[in-house]
Amino acid sequence: MRPRTRLDPVIKIEERNEERRLHEMADANRKVKLAEEALTGAQLSARADHRRPAPALDWLLAENAHTRALHEVRVAEHEVESATLAEGTSRELYTQAYTKAEALRRVAQARVDEILAAREKAESRELDDIGLLAFNSGPRAA
Repeated sequence: MRPRTRLDPVIKIEERNEERRLHEMADANRKVKLAEEALTGAQLSARADHRRPAPALDWLLAENAHTRALHEVRVAEHEVESATLAEGTSRELYTQAYTKAEALRRVAQARVDEILAAREKAESRELDDIGLLAFNSGPRAA
């Protein structure tokens, strides 16, 4: 059984923080994917040519729709850019949380190793003492 250390509650808190940051990073990644899909859709819509032989008013409406589609492309590009920046920030925060939690886990493991080594040394010393007592109290053939 692993001995408990005073760092265990701190490690548990940092691991929760690490898990929360991981979920935030996954959410930011999802937002980037959605923004990229919206951008692709807006670009396809802007590329479509809806002009046809018709009165000038229909052409004016088609031109206004095309202008609106180009505006939506610019908005979608901005959303992709901001989502990508948010994803980078989220990734940095996760990396920091992971690094901190991993450092605490290593320190705690070193402390556990020290405790186990001390226990083994004490047990070995106790067995040596028992063996010495058994040897000294046994019958002597002299």
